[in-house]
Amino acid sequence: MNPQILAIVLSVALLVFVLALLRSYVLPEKYAVVWLIAGVVSVVLSVFPAILNAVAKFFGISQPINLIFFGGFFLVLLFLMQLTLELARTRDELRKAVQSIALDLEEKQSRTSARHEDGTQDE
Repeated sequence: MNPQILAIVLSVALLVFVLALLRSYVLPEKYAVVWLIAGVVSVVLSVFPAILNAVAKFFGISQPINLIFFGGFFLVLLFLMQLTLELARTRDELRKAVQSIALDLEEKQSRTSARHEDGTQDE
């Protein structure tokens, strides 16, 4: 099979897969955008490989495949940074929620013990 045809088929399969995940609400929209862009770019570069060659030549990269690896590595690092920031934000939200629940529970227990002490003093 021609490598260009294989690349086109795999790129279209990626787009279809991302759209299926998006339609079934498995993949959140904020992540789907990144994957949709990656799929569209891969389809365009598969259909028009001269674009990849021109960009690689512009940056002085001798083999276009090296540009793909470099770009992919860079995008993975950006995606990892985004996930790390979201994890930190979620951790902070969880910490605040747990602290709020603990304070509410402590307040409820102190009210219950105060009522219990008031009830025993009346008897």
